[in-house]
Amino acid sequence: YENPNMTRQIIIIRQRWFISLALIAIILSMASCFEYPRTIQSRKHVSRGYSRQTSLRSSPQPQQPTPNKEPIMTCTYDPSKKNYQSMRIASLHRYAVKGLSGDSLVSVTLNEGDGTFEDDRRFALLFDSSSDDNVGGDEKDAFDEANPAWLHKANFLCAFTAPELLATLLTEYLIESSSSGVRRLLRVRNRSNACSSALLLEADLASTIGREEASKFFSDLCKRKVRCVVATNTSNLKEAESKHTHQFGNTSSGVKNNNGDTRTIHIINSNTVKDFSNRIFRNDTDDFLTSTRFRPNIIVDNLEPWAEFDLIGKTIEVIKDIDDSKNTSPSSSLRLRIVSRTVRCDGVGVDPCKPELGKLDIPKLLVEHFPEYGPYLGVYAIVEKDSLKGDSGQRLCVGDSLRVVDGV
Repeated sequence: YENPNMTRQIIIIRQRWFISLALIAIILSMASCFEYPRTIQSRKHVSRGYSRQTSLRSSPQPQQPTPNKEPIMTCTYDPSKKNYQSMRIASLHRYAVKGLSGDSLVSVTLNEGDGTFEDDRRFALLFDSSSDDNVGGDEKDAFDEANPAWLHKANFLCAFTAPELLATLLTEYLIESSSSGVRRLLRVRNRSNACSSALLLEADLASTIGREEASKFFSDLCKRKVRCVVATNTSNLKEAESKHTHQFGNTSSGVKNNNGDTRTIHIINSNTVKDFSNRIFRNDTDDFLTSTRFRPNIIVDNLEPWAEFDLIGKTIEVIKDIDDSKNTSPSSSLRLRIVSRTVRCDGVGVDPCKPELGKLDIPKLLVEHFPEYGPYLGVYAIVEKDSLKGDSGQRLCVGDSLRVVDGV
């Protein structure tokens, strides 16, 4: 520093060094300004469902947007493209106790005032409100047998709350009439050896004593207190004229679409189940889904897969076969109005008829393989009350045809 020339050179070097640092800082600042808008643009794409990588050296390539969570239904009633008039009833089923296995029927008679099959889901196994376990939810105390209202399935011992347990049972329900009244018998056996096993339970659900016996049996079975409940519209369920006025349905479709009436009829298209099954198992195994897994009242065939969704809001009529010996008309006045699709839940995850399949996540598989339909399979129908006027009632049989009578 004693040499003036050397001092000036050091000062000049420092000045150039600081200037270089300043230039570098300016360049980096300008580069960040160019990058910021591109980052914002990329975020906009991500928010719209795209996954996009940004780079200053290459142009980003957008990917296809992911499907929306809510299905976009494309079902439209179009007789020019689909045949809706060849539907046939393949089988009929009744589930007297909510959640237990059903009974296959050859025919069903609906009389004036009926809203569903006789005794279908007339009884239920309600979790007792005094139980320490709160699985049943907040609505358990709301059920009043004299003034019943729809309750969510979580409040009951049923296929939704205990699918594996109830799948081990085979149940049978019989209605026996005599001069002393009506017996409504529930018989329970072990499904694994149903042919040889003794009855685990035989109870007359038409009587208070019989319902108490059923309550004790299922309480012991599930290790939690349950009550066998029924809507008591008469003082004695043994009376033949006792009407089935409240159905323990899976959804509130009846309440919403039938002026508060909970009674509905559940319809499954067998070809829809086949299409769904083929998509899951890819036709390369002996595994398949059964239509009864979905607990329908009516299974129909001769209808294209998923075409039942086109019938929402439509009315279908039962067509009887012509009986020349009786000289009767092939037309029946029984009419059903399709009101809604059936949302699926864990209650159909286990098929008692095919336990080797284990538990399947049906709602997830539906959304995965058929996102356009979402977690729906099957439809609900309600009986058009004016089609039941008369003393003889209307008979529904396996083999009857169904046709659309409005919107044709």
